[in-house]
Amino acid sequence: MRRKRRSRGEPRPPRPAQRKGSRGGAPPSHAGEASGSFLPASERAHGAAAGQTSHLVHTLPSRERESDPQLLARAAKIRLLLLDVDGVLTDGRLYYGAEGEVMKAFDVKDGHGIVLLREHVELGVISGRPGLARKRLEELRFKHLAFAQRDKLAGYAELAHLGIPDAEVAYMGDDVNDLGLLARVGLSACPADAHPEVRAAVHFVAASPGGRGAVRELCDLILEAKGLS
Repeated sequence: MRRKRRSRGEPRPPRPAQRKGSRGGAPPSHAGEASGSFLPASERAHGAAAGQTSHLVHTLPSRERESDPQLLARAAKIRLLLLDVDGVLTDGRLYYGAEGEVMKAFDVKDGHGIVLLREHVELGVISGRPGLARKRLEELRFKHLAFAQRDKLAGYAELAHLGIPDAEVAYMGDDVNDLGLLARVGLSACPADAHPEVRAAVHFVAASPGGRGAVRELCDLILEAKGLS
């Protein structure tokens, strides 16, 4: 059937509206669903307002678990700072050669934060892997080193002789085997790229990933809380 031709000057009729999601049309928006479903609605709204997808949780303010006064009150009490190594002091990657693990990479910003803090608190490490990081930790004057301890509470028990109450201990971990110790200490923290269960459990989520400034943020928080920054 031949289409009727318009006469000169006759207005063009409007095109029918396309259905959403059809070919050529704009697909329906699902911002805040799927990958970011574990985030609170308020945080998903924050990401949408900034034009970000909700899986970019590390772009949110680091003090997202508690208000500043609560967080600072916890941090002010800290006398012992404990850290995991892989995924916290490093980015979690393991460099292997023919003889096994040969190298770890550390961030100088984290190191400087530790230097600023080490005259004011005790420093320790509880790591699930052997002590390849020992040289760097001794350089930073860590006094308490527990290696090859996947059970972090067992590693923590090795430090009982210090006599420091749980409320005066801070610990930063990044994976599910850290959850037991994170639940016990007075100030629990994790990097931005920690496991979702860990991020949901801690008092302080850094804005930076492990091995790239997360430890520095925790050091800065403690320094601020103690009036040393």
